[in-house]
Amino acid sequence: MKNEHKRLLEKLMILLAMGAVLMIPETAMAAPWDSTATKILDIFTGGLTRTIAIISVIACGIAAIAGKLSWDWAIKIIVGIILIFGAASIVDYIIAGASA
Repeated sequence: MKNEHKRLLEKLMILLAMGAVLMIPETAMAAPWDSTATKILDIFTGGLTRTIAIISVIACGIAAIAGKLSWDWAIKIIVGIILIFGAASIVDYIIAGASA
């Protein structure tokens, strides 16, 4: 019982310390997070990802020609590509609809 109480107290102290760090003005500013998020978005929608998507569609075509295409996988690949590259448009559409 004593160990459980001690662990709970330790978790509470960690949570309070994290909250205090987030209250520091330098940490609370969104600028570092904004640039990091933009870099992550560039990684997911950049040239390398586009090339990988094109190669995966080509692989689906080759598998279809060979008669080895699993339509389940083809649909998953195509829907994934649509969601990755259309994510910004989808989010903008939702935001525009919500603000109207």
